[in-house]
Amino acid sequence: MASSKLVAAVLLALALVAATAPQHSQAARAEPCCDDESESPAPSPSPGGAPGTASSCMSWFMGMTPCMDFFTDAGVETPSSSCCKGLESLVDGAAICLCHAMNGDIDNYMPASTDFSRVSDLPSTCGVALPAETLSKCSTEPVPPLIPPSPPA
Repeated sequence: MASSKLVAAVLLALALVAATAPQHSQAARAEPCCDDESESPAPSPSPGGAPGTASSCMSWFMGMTPCMDFFTDAGVETPSSSCCKGLESLVDGAAICLCHAMNGDIDNYMPASTDFSRVSDLPSTCGVALPAETLSKCSTEPVPPLIPPSPPA
């Protein structure tokens, strides 16, 4: 089912653990799902881009770093609040970057011990709605690079 593939791909991107943590998000949240509600919010992405835009995607995925324990340790029953906030920030700030998960670009950045079922369940676990309209444009719209280009020597 295309919807399942979309969710799995988006979550793969989240597991990337190599993009930024965007600003406070306004993504749809169902109810608090996560433990550690006292955690600080995900860090803001580097300046220079308006919400919804990105010069590269890696910094946006860095906000997903708090999710790695949930993705790789079966003993962690729920994602932390900072993990869910990182997902919200990514969705709100640079949803187009989720295309890197859809396209498989982030696969090389995933830890070997990643539980992909947990990755694919993260949006529903966190109560974050994925932007299906944006993700439907992954093959038709330009996507910022995953890793910023190297500066000229």
